[in-house]
Formats: sequence, structure tokens, C-alpha cells
Amino acid sequence: MLSAIIITERVEAVEGKEARSCAGAWPVPWARIEVLGKSAVARFVDSLREQGCDAVSVIGSNPGLGASANGSTADYWVNAELLLANQKQEGFDSFLIACCGAYVELDLTDMRAFHDEHGDGLTRAIGPDGPLDLWMVDASRMSDRDRIFPAVRNGNSAQYPVRGYVNRLVSPTDFRRLVVDGLSARCRLRPHGVETRPGVWICEGAQIGRGSRMVAPAYVGRNVQIMEDCLITRGSNVESNCQIDFGTAVEDSSILSDSYVGIGLDLCHSIVDGSNLINLRHNVTLEITDPVVMRKIAVRGGDRRPWADIERGQMALSAE
Repeated sequence: MLSAIIITERVEAVEGKEARSCAGAWPVPWARIEVLGKSAVARFVDSLREQGCDAVSVIGSNPGLGASANGSTADYWVNAELLLANQKQEGFDSFLIACCGAYVELDLTDMRAFHDEHGDGLTRAIGPDGPLDLWMVDASRMSDRDRIFPAVRNGNSAQYPVRGYVNRLVSPTDFRRLVVDGLSARCRLRPHGVETRPGVWICEGAQIGRGSRMVAPAYVGRNVQIMEDCLITRGSNVESNCQIDFGTAVEDSSILSDSYVGIGLDLCHSIVDGSNLINLRHNVTLEITDPVVMRKIAVRGGDRRPWADIERGQMALSAE
């Protein structure tokens, strides 16, 4: 039986390096940010389940439920080690271990066949530009006292070339590229919602004001309010619970969940998360202090959940 253990932090964070998104009021890896209706982590979990993985467990902090964004990643690895030991006793003989930073379209059956054929007991996935933080390991290779991270990172492993789409999601530019690739069907990531006309997706609860235009490709998420005479165009996405006020144009930009964008603005080549704005063309990050211009929208109950779809899984865990 095969079990997947997903840690929602990057390996670089374990090594003491910062590898997180700075777009938000609290730092969160890009893989946990909602993109076209669902985070990359949640999509990876769904993919593994659809491909017949016997168990999928997710370990990590969740700022949306009140956990500190600066929690110790060492705790996540300890939890992973305990889980692996317990699942070995339950009869699981193989483990897929992932530090979820990248968006990877993995053929699980193909990787497992490669792993079995090479007989090394440890296989690491390799993307077009180098190793990924994704390993397959035989249970017999791991003793109950082994630390997972050093065992998989420093062990001699076979190298499995991922043939599907890979986006490392290490920068805002990577995030925007994933949005555009998803909207343009260059990868398997598909927008949630209804394609109301070719290249335009609108989710349930969205309200589009009179005179507003959605020019393909474009995406409007759950419970979004687009006021009158707005323009959403050129691969832009407005994620859940956002409000775009009267006469604002959003071009080649991402508006992340729970953000308000004010009246008569012209946003181009940017990412907005509440009062934080990243201009990708100039590589500049700004904090907008005037709430009339941009601000975070308070969601009912304070529940901002960047990976809510994962939490509905039976085996999701947290280090909180």
C-alpha cells in the first residue's frame, strides 16, 4: 500500500532559508494560496487521491485557523516521522513524501513503476531544471528512529524525470505564470466555476455590475463583487470574496482572496493581497495604507482558509 505524506513547507525553510510568499499580511508559501479557486496543495492532494493513493496526509501550519505563520517547521517533520512509523505498523510498504512548494503534475503510476524497476528503495523526482522536493521511499529503508528529511535528502536515490508540467512557485512571477497557464490550458490546472463563454470563468455567488466587461481569458471566484464599469482582462484572476469597486481595470494581474480594490484604479502586471501590492514589471512591493484604495476584507468569522479543501480530507493533520 502507498501512503502520501505532504508537508506544507519548503525544504529551504527547514534549512533556515526563507522561501515564502511576501505578498500577504502573513507569509504563506505560494502553493497554499488560492489560484483559480483552489490552492496548488489542494490540487496535488486531489490528484493523488484520483490516481489511487491509499492514504494522503497533510501536515503543516494553517494561518487561516489562527496558527502562527512563523511556527517551527521542525515540528512538522516530527509529526511526519510519527505518522510514517504508525503507518508502517498498519501495513503501508511505500511512501510518497513531498514538501509542497512546487505545482507538479505527477503521474503516480509511472513514478511507482520507475521506483520498483530501479530497485533502490529511494527515488527522487527531477524537474526540467533540477531536483524537486518529492521522494518515493520503501518502508523497509526507513527505521523507526530515522529522521525523514536527512534520510531522503542525503540518501543515494534514483532520479525520476517528471514528464508533466512543473512550476516551482518560488516567486510572484511563477504564481502569475501558473494562473495564465491554467487559463490558457497549458497545464491540467483548471479553473473552478462555470465557463460562461470561451475563456471566461465565473464562480457561484459572483456578482458582475452593469457595464463591466470580462475579456478572455479571465477568472472571477466565489462571492466576488465586480462593481459597475469595471474591466477584468488579459489573464487576470479575482479570487474568492474580493470586491473590485466602480470603474477599476484589472489587466494581467491577480487579486488574491479577501481583497478590496478601490474606485477608478488601473492595475497592470500586479498581484494584490489586501493592502499589499506587488508590481511584477518593476519588481516592487508596496503596502497601501489608505483603506479606501486597498484593504483586506474581513471574512465572516475571521475564517481566511487558503487550503480549506484539504481540511475536509479525513487524514489532514496540523502541527498546531
